[in-house]
Amino acid sequence: MEIPPEVQYAVRDGKSIAYQRWGTGQRRVVTIGAALGNLDLVWVDPALYDAFVSLGQRAEMIMYDQLGQGLSDPVDHVPTLEERARDLAAVMDAGEFATATVCAIFDACLGALVFAAQHPERVDGLVLWNPFAQGWRSAPIGRLEGWDDGEQVAAYERDWEDVHRRWGSGASLTMQMPALATRSNVRLWGLLERAAVSPGMIRTIHQATFAADVRDILPLVSAPVLVLRSVGHRLPEAVMRTVVDRLPNARFHELSETSSMAEFFAAAERQAEQHMFGASDERRFARTLMTVLFTDIVASTERAVQVGDRRWRQILDDHERVVQSEVQAAGGRVVHFIGDGSLSVFDGPAQGIRCAERVVAAARQLGLDVRAGLHTGECELRQRDIAGITVHIAARVSARAGAGQVLVSRTVKDLVTGSGIALQPRGTHELKGVPGSWELFSVGESTAPLPAPDQLRDLGPTDRLALHAARRTPGLLRAAARLRTGRRRSRDDS
Repeated sequence: MEIPPEVQYAVRDGKSIAYQRWGTGQRRVVTIGAALGNLDLVWVDPALYDAFVSLGQRAEMIMYDQLGQGLSDPVDHVPTLEERARDLAAVMDAGEFATATVCAIFDACLGALVFAAQHPERVDGLVLWNPFAQGWRSAPIGRLEGWDDGEQVAAYERDWEDVHRRWGSGASLTMQMPALATRSNVRLWGLLERAAVSPGMIRTIHQATFAADVRDILPLVSAPVLVLRSVGHRLPEAVMRTVVDRLPNARFHELSETSSMAEFFAAAERQAEQHMFGASDERRFARTLMTVLFTDIVASTERAVQVGDRRWRQILDDHERVVQSEVQAAGGRVVHFIGDGSLSVFDGPAQGIRCAERVVAAARQLGLDVRAGLHTGECELRQRDIAGITVHIAARVSARAGAGQVLVSRTVKDLVTGSGIALQPRGTHELKGVPGSWELFSVGESTAPLPAPDQLRDLGPTDRLALHAARRTPGLLRAAARLRTGRRRSRDDS
């Protein structure tokens, strides 16, 4: 097989996502590039090279740089988790992977989890490295899971602020894998940071991901999950264990401490291989994560009496055509019309919200007032129909909305973090026939996503030379790195 493999591109909504494909074997694996990924550079380090080649001997592999990072296109806004999941689907489609085990690191785990809940039939397993499900900026300290107190959160925030301020120096290695923070490794890590993403972009990405909360979808991830933790990672172990605890089929493993990059990645590779090749898969895919939208015409009886039966039927027909058109344009599906209301489903909540807004506006042009409600959760698929508690919750949320209002549940709010959709709290409510109390939010006027900053990499002449060499002669750089490692070991032994 060709190593390093050719860089190819998958296209999603006009943006090109750089990916590489290599290997042969009985499994298929997709690795999502982290915020210090660059497809040219990762093949230069001997430890990463050996791990990727070894995996490629047992599996067909795809690795890609996320949009706004590495060799992929820059972006005009920070992609939401919903969009990150669609990027993963686009790469799998381009690589002709119907199913795969998905590997992700740190905040990239959020999009991988969303995709696994949305498309259980496409995910054989997950390997999550240093993951979190609840960002520490998503709620007050009293509602955060896995943290001791506010000072611990504040100290972690200060650490990240220091990394953002010194982005390109390799400081993130000290924070995430401190045992590996030797002088030469930090120098390599600094180059990876500079070549992967601009300082402003990494800060803005984290602004969105550190405020995200996907805990509600974890029970819907049916695939077996391996959670790996690097010893000494500044994110508390308890935070990572909450991810394991909420997943139906997950195990936790802490990687042994070592200052050798080769030993570290070899150990991670062994755990990943054991997870991928030692587990059987007997899952069913009748249930999946969906966003459910209910719409309903307000005061429909009074309006029908006012205009008469024939005219009312014409208005309803026009309204149904509008709903069908808007739902399809948003990438959703109308399940069925219910009297003067509708039930539709979407892969992601942002699609559903924007569709609901357009349906409300279009109905107003027909002289109708429509209310809408959305909830995201597990749905049971019954051929063309759907069922489950998520459907009932969405219906009850819709019933709480006023004329021209779009209401959403707390779960929806957490999943659209970073989308720019303005959501105003509307209190806690009891929903008829649904246990517990539910926080509801109304959709405001602002729908501009989180803008992306300047994405120009801070690359000097030496960096550009290294990137050119990585693209043209990676073997020479790798051989030089192996030679340096051998000399250091000789000095240490003597």
